Amino acid sequence: MSTVATLSGKNNVTLKAIEQRDLEEMALLANDPAIAANLRDSFPSPYTMQDAEAFYALIQEGKINHAWGIYYKDKIAGVITLTPQQDIYQHSAEIGYWLGAPFHGKGIMSEAVSLLTAYGFEAMHLLRIYAGVFAYNKASQQVLQKAGYHLEAIKKHAVIKNGVLHHEHLMVKMNIDEKKQG
Repeated sequence: MSTVATLSGKNNVTLKAIEQRDLEEMALLANDPAIAANLRDSFPSPYTMQDAEAFYALIQEGKINHAWGIYYKDKIAGVITLTPQQDIYQHSAEIGYWLGAPFHGKGIMSEAVSLLTAYGFEAMHLLRIYAGVFAYNKASQQVLQKAGYHLEAIKKHAVIKNGVLHHEHLMVKMNIDEKKQG
């Protein structure tokens, strides 16, 4: 079983280990076609209690090591993950997240991304954190920009979602002085 640090922000936002008692609420929030429309096809839709339990089991078994529940006023609002890369990309991690519709428009996700990014740089010693965002997902692009990410590249026709070809925006934040690097 992996343990994640509890990260507390302002405005009643906390990132912490997902608690089993929150799985039912998590499943209800995640069972939203609008969430699945902006995530990889591996994210189940519809999202059931069994899907929440399977995700939780992967965390408990140590197969997913960097997953946090996003809590707002001590109530689960979504999930955020960091996926460290390997080999020559070992200095990098991919950030991924979703937030339930009742929590949109409160600045929760921008704060969650900022908290986890700072943790990735400080505690995990990452130099680069990135997200692949579907070109049509303007809200996610704005969240990342508020957290200090910038558009590094547009990957043309890189993803197929629901049978339609889309561009993907590669959003990046680095913890490195690029002027001193080769």
